[in-house]
Amino acid sequence: MVFIGEISNPEVSVETSTTFLKALTNIIMVAIENKNMARQQLEQEVYHKELEIAKQVQQLLFPKELPNTNNLKIAAFYQPHHDVSGDYYDYIPLRKDKFIVCIADVSGKGVPAAIWMSNFQASLRTLARQTDNLINIVRELNYHVKGRGDRDMFITFFIACYDFSKNELRYINAGHNPPILIANGKLETLQTGSTILGVFEPLPFIDEGVLTNLYDFLLFCYTDGVTETFNENQTEFGMDKLVELISKNQKDDLDEMNDKLVKSLNTFRGSIPHNDDITVLSCRVKN
Repeated sequence: MVFIGEISNPEVSVETSTTFLKALTNIIMVAIENKNMARQQLEQEVYHKELEIAKQVQQLLFPKELPNTNNLKIAAFYQPHHDVSGDYYDYIPLRKDKFIVCIADVSGKGVPAAIWMSNFQASLRTLARQTDNLINIVRELNYHVKGRGDRDMFITFFIACYDFSKNELRYINAGHNPPILIANGKLETLQTGSTILGVFEPLPFIDEGVLTNLYDFLLFCYTDGVTETFNENQTEFGMDKLVELISKNQKDDLDEMNDKLVKSLNTFRGSIPHNDDITVLSCRVKN
């Protein structure tokens, strides 16, 4: 309307009117761009607030204190690829003579994975208060994960229960990287169990590993971010290097052993950034 009005005025040239229209258009475009930038900035602020809340929630998943006594010592290391991750570890005391340790890794990364893992942890803690039957626990966890109906999400999981009164370790490995057990001068990996959780309902098979006469032992659990750390030659750290490192440092303080592993991973990868979350859980029993 302004442009038409100016053209109808014989005292105003077409060039002047065109210049005015360009200026007005530029002002409108700048206003729109500023509005878009303000909206993007607001969205970023909301995202960062949500991310901070997710970080705080995830920190609540991990045990605040880990045992450090003559009979039982547990140490952990957690390094997310992003600000939050789908890795999870836990220590759950059952009674004076029993405890559970576990480690898990949900597919994916970031906030969605962290939310999934928080639900998983809540289900596990509830089940552990009701029973120490690992087969029942794993079956129920699989039911809960599968029931969420997301085909792209699944969880690898390892759970172990040690009984001081029986010197017995029971465990189930549900598709997770096999933990390392060193006892009686021997090293073995714990692979008995089932497939990953959240894909099949019911689980196609499930077995419980049982190890007896375990008085003094070291149990080392980890997620695939450890063995799948790559260097500049696209060679992964791998299981052999991990076994060698744990064997060599098995008598170290657990925090020191974990630190040595992290330093070895950083040295190995060189300038290549980590491409996954890294979590380790070390447990030493002297009964």
